Amino acid sequence: MAKCCICGRRIGGFGEDKYKISEEYIACYQCAPYFRKMKDAENSEQILKNENELNMKLGVNDVSQDVRDAIENEIQKIKDSKQDMYRKEQFQLQKKDEIRKKRKEFMVTTGYNFEGYKIVKYINLVHGEIVLGTGFYSELSASISDLLGVSSKTFEGKISQAKGVAQEQMILNAMTMDANAIIGIDFDITTFSNNMIGVSANGTAVVIEKIEK
Repeated sequence: MAKCCICGRRIGGFGEDKYKISEEYIACYQCAPYFRKMKDAENSEQILKNENELNMKLGVNDVSQDVRDAIENEIQKIKDSKQDMYRKEQFQLQKKDEIRKKRKEFMVTTGYNFEGYKIVKYINLVHGEIVLGTGFYSELSASISDLLGVSSKTFEGKISQAKGVAQEQMILNAMTMDANAIIGIDFDITTFSNNMIGVSANGTAVVIEKIEK
């Protein structure tokens, strides 16, 4: 009767969920999931997680170098079959890096020009919105603040947070239009029923260039 090359467990011959690593080595139903999860992985993190867990099991069971080589070859075959996934991940990372770089250089103003720059193209109006719930304790805090004649830090914090999120959404929308700046930014705040606050940020997406001296 065959044995699992990883844990040494005897492998049954009738329908056991085993995994063929090579012509010589087989993994039992307890060890086979590591390989199957790698084959079904949707991202490289899942592959790495199962690979690390499998390596830990190999260390505990002190398997031979021949078995390790066979397992490494099988894992490499699985990785090779996932090249499209890796290329997609790499592309997404590159896009994120590009977005981060563009966001860092992106300029915004409530006015209509930037000192030292000229507007070379007006693209379109852009906006970003968010709706936040204030919650019971925020309402209670605001009511007490009203009675005492002081500002409500709880509400102020929520509105400030909402403005930031709405502005970032607006900037991302402008970046999809190939803009590198927004002028004339303003914020609108709306209160809804059920303790909801809506905040929208609006502006005009433009392309600016630095004025050469």
